Amino acid sequence: MSEIRDAVVYEIDVSAPLARVFAALTLPDQVPQWWGGRGAGQAYRCTKFEGELRVGGRWSCLGVDGTGAGFEVTGVYLELEPPRVLESTWKASWTGAAETKVRWELSPSKTGTRVKICHSGLAAHPKIAMAYRGWSQMLQWLQSFVEAGETVESRMDLSRSGVASDGRGSRPHQQSRGTRSESLRQGDA
Repeated sequence: MSEIRDAVVYEIDVSAPLARVFAALTLPDQVPQWWGGRGAGQAYRCTKFEGELRVGGRWSCLGVDGTGAGFEVTGVYLELEPPRVLESTWKASWTGAAETKVRWELSPSKTGTRVKICHSGLAAHPKIAMAYRGWSQMLQWLQSFVEAGETVESRMDLSRSGVASDGRGSRPHQQSRGTRSESLRQGDA
């Protein structure tokens, strides 16, 4: 019998204050600027983000995938401790009725902010767990936006011009400072 992974956890260091990173994660005018990309497996983008930033408040993200088809991700905020903790439910149109949890934890680091994301509740929905392996790319997009002002549009412009980008602006092929770990047992979140 194989183990079912309940959570995926990713971390990255961002050279910016906690409040700046928290704003990029929660403000409707900022999320669509960085959430999205182009290329193998990453051809989607958020086009509209709304949220009532309070416990019990709802949030939603509307977007388009690489074929132009629309998608929606919605949730309810479960825990808020600005600028350190943001936890919500997560329900994506591409995974049907499955509802999971996403928790962002921000903490001071030597370079600014350590960003940790934990997407849990996957053991209850093993068929969709593979759909949530893109968080490391999302963290790189967030990092590039906060540190260098890189947006979805500027990444798309680089892609069209033939310049390779790894999600970190005009610094192609530079290794990410992020790390990844995955919880291997149900309940490890």
